[in-house]
Amino acid sequence: MDLDLNLLRIFDTLMEQRNATRAAERLSLTQSAISHALGRLRRQLDDPLFVRSPHGLQPTARAIEIAGGVREGLVRLQNALAPSLFDPAHAVRRFTLSAGTYFCSLLVPPLVERLRTTAPGISLRVFPISDDLVAALDGNAIDIALGAFSNMPGRLIVEPLFEEEMVWIAARSSPLVGRTVSAEEIALHRQVVIVTGGVRTELGVFTPIGDTFRSSASQAVTEALHGGESAMAVYDSRTAIATVARTDLIALVARRAVQQYAEADQIAILRTATAPTQVSLSMLWHATQREDPGLAWLRTAIGEIANDTAANI
Repeated sequence: MDLDLNLLRIFDTLMEQRNATRAAERLSLTQSAISHALGRLRRQLDDPLFVRSPHGLQPTARAIEIAGGVREGLVRLQNALAPSLFDPAHAVRRFTLSAGTYFCSLLVPPLVERLRTTAPGISLRVFPISDDLVAALDGNAIDIALGAFSNMPGRLIVEPLFEEEMVWIAARSSPLVGRTVSAEEIALHRQVVIVTGGVRTELGVFTPIGDTFRSSASQAVTEALHGGESAMAVYDSRTAIATVARTDLIALVARRAVQQYAEADQIAILRTATAPTQVSLSMLWHATQREDPGLAWLRTAIGEIANDTAANI
């Protein structure tokens, strides 16, 4: 059945006013227009809907039955079409992020700090990036992912945050410090490699292949992982940096990660013959969430924190 939404609006007003004259005034229509609309609705629903009584128009059983659904539908439609507003100071909502340990240590703490002061009713859940990331975004199980992403499906939006450098580090006492180190020396030196689940790094670097994902980490990381039994694997830069500070091992880590930890004064960034690998770090979110004002606010907050981080470190 095709119903004119104007008829439902008139029906809803008649249910509220129980008087055709007052309903016409409320809707800025003539009484004739109200009567005509009510006649059409009666024919379509095959019910009188309202009957006259000494106390005004009285709804029939059928009118009472459908009134709640009609009101709810009109309200939902009005809300859907109205400009969306989001007040973080009073909003109560939970967002879900997906990020590797790099972003968890770099951006999540200042983000939570901002939420506690400007949006105390908003909470976060943060999960590691997993191989079903796209499916999680499609199903709204994840609101925003933070990482380095390439070749994403068109339904996903990749919003750049900042560039990161992958640098080789060693203990300050290492003979590699203070001179230019060749790629051959790097390849032959014992290393700590940051990996989780195969060759996926904590930066969350993904390239889709069909319906599955593999990491597209820097070539140096991949080569190091497969470079032989001399490569030691850990799952985060915090462990790699602390290990390098105490041993003769070297590691490839994000430059900003080096500057976060207390061991930073015990290690040195090596000067290499080849330029450091640049990684573009981004927010990843679903295009269907473009009009969600809460998520738009959260993306803006993350972007502002990322800009501050990029400028200050």
